[in-house]
Amino acid sequence: MRKYILKSLILLFMTGSVTATEIIHYQNLPVTIELHKGQERSIQFGSHVQVGVTKGQQMKQLFRVQSAQGAVHFKPYEEFDKQRVQVRRMADGQVILLDLISTEAPENAEELEELRIVLETDNEVPEAEAAAAMPEPVERVTPIDLTRYAAQRLYGPTRLHRDRAGISEITLGVKGAVRIFKGDARYATVSKPVIGYSGGGYYLAAMYVRNISDRAIGLDYLDLNLPFSHATFQHHSLEPNGTPGDSTILYLISERPLKETLYPWTHYQDLRQETQAIINAKN
Repeated sequence: MRKYILKSLILLFMTGSVTATEIIHYQNLPVTIELHKGQERSIQFGSHVQVGVTKGQQMKQLFRVQSAQGAVHFKPYEEFDKQRVQVRRMADGQVILLDLISTEAPENAEELEELRIVLETDNEVPEAEAAAAMPEPVERVTPIDLTRYAAQRLYGPTRLHRDRAGISEITLGVKGAVRIFKGDARYATVSKPVIGYSGGGYYLAAMYVRNISDRAIGLDYLDLNLPFSHATFQHHSLEPNGTPGDSTILYLISERPLKETLYPWTHYQDLRQETQAIINAKN
C-alpha cells in the first residue's frame, strides 16, 4: 500500500504543471507579447483596466480579448503580425502599449506562461504615505543640548522658544532652597531649583543662585557638593547682594533622577551644629 501511494505521488508530480509568471517592467515603450494561435494568454496589471482595440482589429476578428479583476486575457484566432492595443489602468489613468504577435504553436510546446506588467510607480511609495509610515528619526539628546534648551527657555524671548524632540519638562521633586556649595560660597549664597528637563537619559535642574553677602564672590565647579555629571554656570562670578549681577543660573545635569540628587537646604541646622561644636570644644 505504501509503495502504491509513493508511485501515485511521483506520477502526480511528473504530470502536474507548475504555472510560472514572467515579470515585465514597463518603461514607457511598447511591450511585445507573443501569442500562440488558439491558446489563451493572461496578462496581470495589478489594477482594473480598459482595453482599447482599433475598428480594423474588431472587423477582422483577429483575437478575442477579455478583461476582469486587473487581468487581460488574449486568445488569437489566427496568425498575425504586430497588432498594437492600448491598455488603460482605471485607478491612475496610466496607458500601457502592447504589440501582439500571433504564431503557430511549435509541436509539443508548452502553453505560454502568464505575464505581469509592473510600472515604475508600482514600486514607489507616495511621499505622503512614506512620511506617515516612517517616523522621523529623533536625534540623540546630549548634555549640551539640554543646557542650551534650558538657557534658551530662561533667557531667550518667548517668540524664539522651540520644542525639541526628546526633551521634556519634569517635576523637580524638591521645594525650597537647596545647599549645593561647599567652601567659600557655602554661606555666601542661597540656591533653589527653578525648572527641570530630561532627555537622552540625563536630568537637568536649572538652579537659581544668589549672592547674599556684601562682597563679590567667584563660583567654582570644585565647590559643587551635589552628585552631577555635567555643570555649567551662566555667570562665574556674583556681585554683592542688592546690586546688578548678584544672581545667576547653574545648569546641573545628572544621570540620576533629580529627587535623588537634590537635597533640602540645611544651612541653619548645620550652622547650629557647628556653633555648638565650637562651644563644646571651648568647655
